[in-house]
Amino acid sequence: MPIRSINKYTVIKRFSLGKRMYDVLDIIYIQEHDLNILEPQKVFNDKKEYVTDISSDMYLSLRKGFIVQSIDNC
Repeated sequence: MPIRSINKYTVIKRFSLGKRMYDVLDIIYIQEHDLNILEPQKVFNDKKEYVTDISSDMYLSLRKGFIVQSIDNC
């Protein structure tokens, strides 16, 4: 299985995930999306601590108005 990178995202609309509320301008990290592998993606908080897994469908939903990829992406 190929190794997927972890990308930095900024929250632009409030949402709840893994029993935690994310507010505007919060930072989260999500494992890179892979269209070929439909395995869960790992989510990490701003301290880079594991939070939960999400499905590819959930990731795509978050990208549609809840999170944007950070420019610095570090």
